[in-house]
Amino acid sequence: MSPTKEDYLKILFELGGRTEQVPNKEIANRLSISPPTVTEMMNSLVKAGWVVYTPYKGSKLTHEGTDYAKKLIRKHRLWEVFLVKHLGFNINAVHPEAELLEHSTSTELADKLEAYLDFPEYCPHGGAISVDMMEEQEVKTVHLTEAAVGEPVRISRIVDEDKLLQYFENHDLKIGDRVKVMDRDASLDLITLHHGTTEKEIQISQTIAQYLFVEYL
Repeated sequence: MSPTKEDYLKILFELGGRTEQVPNKEIANRLSISPPTVTEMMNSLVKAGWVVYTPYKGSKLTHEGTDYAKKLIRKHRLWEVFLVKHLGFNINAVHPEAELLEHSTSTELADKLEAYLDFPEYCPHGGAISVDMMEEQEVKTVHLTEAAVGEPVRISRIVDEDKLLQYFENHDLKIGDRVKVMDRDASLDLITLHHGTTEKEIQISQTIAQYLFVEYL
């Protein structure tokens, strides 16, 4: 499979495409490409049996597509751990390097890398590394935009894209932080959060908040 197609499968999984339809516009925004380009690629992935596409709703991974995406994401996350832990890369800059390495990494190399790293459980962005843990994490996490108002949650994963990471860092939101959704204002595209550590109220874009995954406490 080409690296481009692999990227689509990986992004679909990271945006919740294992269990829900992901709009083409959301994928296009993530990849900085046009929606028609996404539609064309989805048609190709549908023919190959990797994706199910529903017009006007979006795309969802098939069982085969999900399995392939997990294996690719495992490689990506292992490289992120290596680059941060052993080469001193900043967490905000590691994604593009891991993106290049994942496509040329065999299963054997990934296994040896995992053993060398002493079997880490999570990547620097909070993503589970083993396929089994990945499945468990996907089941118990939700987008911050879906968290119930007034219910405390813990930030467990952030989609690893440098601009998103910088945005959340600027708003003092990190892996492990406890927050509570206080209010949503769709007209202003804002979510108001209460930060459990700083005891401050934070307002962030609702559109961007969908890239932050949380678990109920």
